[in-house]
Amino acid sequence: MFCALRDACLEYIGPYRYMHGTTGQRMTSDTLRLSEFVLPLKQNDSVIDLGTGAGVLPLIFAARSGCANIKGVEVMDGASQTARQNVAANGLTGRIAILKMDLRKLPEVYGEGSFSVVVSNPPYVKAGAGRVSPVKERAVARSEQMCTLPELIKVSKHLAGKSGRICFVFPARRLQEMLSTLGSAGLKPRRLKFINTQSERPARRFLIEA
Repeated sequence: MFCALRDACLEYIGPYRYMHGTTGQRMTSDTLRLSEFVLPLKQNDSVIDLGTGAGVLPLIFAARSGCANIKGVEVMDGASQTARQNVAANGLTGRIAILKMDLRKLPEVYGEGSFSVVVSNPPYVKAGAGRVSPVKERAVARSEQMCTLPELIKVSKHLAGKSGRICFVFPARRLQEMLSTLGSAGLKPRRLKFINTQSERPARRFLIEA
């Protein structure tokens, strides 16, 4: 059962319910498109979502695959607590684990190539650029307060090893930066898909697999 959370909203993903706080980052169309880009998953896949927030991506993967080894990593106290509650309330503790930690420390916990799929919907605003929300959870979710793009890619490469997949959704304006950072880390894009919600306008997001 869900415990009462202050300023929380209840929504649904297939057969599962999830709650999210109003101060953090909620599910968006980018989240859904990223999940579709990653799927299908194999039953023996090991998946890790970096910056999982309320645990939406792990819930989607559990709802739409037989994968039984899914982890979500979240540094913020409130979001990680909500994610754990969402997992428990849906009876998924045997398939999903939420880790409350700084994702940059994951290489200290997991060896190289520990996961076959590494996923992230990271902050879109570069460190030092744009306005930063005065609300801590929003600031961390939307701007590179806790982890820069090079740091994210470095950790992702370690976790995926030589044979794993790395999948991100990111702003189109930072495409060249993404490609350059991947190249500097010794990674190459396998797939690239632009998200264009209005045909008469340039794409605002892209999905990439490396």
